[in-house]
Amino acid sequence: MAAETGARSTTAERARPRYARIAPLYKALIWTSFLINAVLIVVVGVLVGVLINHRSQVAGLTANAQVFAADNLAELQDVVGDLQQSTIIYTVPLDTRLPIELDVPINPDTIMTPRNVVRLTEPVPLTAPAAINFPGGGGNLNATVNIVLPAGLELPVDLNMDVKLVTSIPVQLDVPVNIPLAETELGPQFQRLGAIVNRLVDPIAPILPMPATPPDSSKPRQP
Repeated sequence: MAAETGARSTTAERARPRYARIAPLYKALIWTSFLINAVLIVVVGVLVGVLINHRSQVAGLTANAQVFAADNLAELQDVVGDLQQSTIIYTVPLDTRLPIELDVPINPDTIMTPRNVVRLTEPVPLTAPAAINFPGGGGNLNATVNIVLPAGLELPVDLNMDVKLVTSIPVQLDVPVNIPLAETELGPQFQRLGAIVNRLVDPIAPILPMPATPPDSSKPRQP
């Protein structure tokens, strides 16, 4: 009998269910997750109720948001397109001196004085070699002659030379500048910007009420 009783108690102990013990930290995490989910469910329920009660206002707000997005995207595309085709127009005031270097020919055709005559304004001493021939076969003598040309003496001249002229002249004028932007270093960058904008706008344009004429924010809106 004692043996049977011991066997039954052992069988009862084996049949008794056993539960795993959970650490307190895990229990706290489980309860925290449960509470957060409960709060989220309540918040979602409240939002759904608000949307249902104000569905007309929400629909109007959604329509206005779509129009707002469509107008801004259309204007952005229009601005980028205008930038790619724009031109830099400006007037540059120029106030400087322009250097000049040239050869001026001086010859009988360019001298305007009658008979190409010059008048001495002061005495001019001259020293020149001279060959003296004595008459009657007296022989030759090489000598140096010193003479002075008096002031007021008129001498015929025939100039034929090039005179180098180096000078500068003042320049004051307005220079108009007209440069297409596509021909500058900014042209390729604006083309890239246009490609990026098109990639962003084209996928969502079919679901937006895109205006036929892009708006212009620089102009006041009509009431």
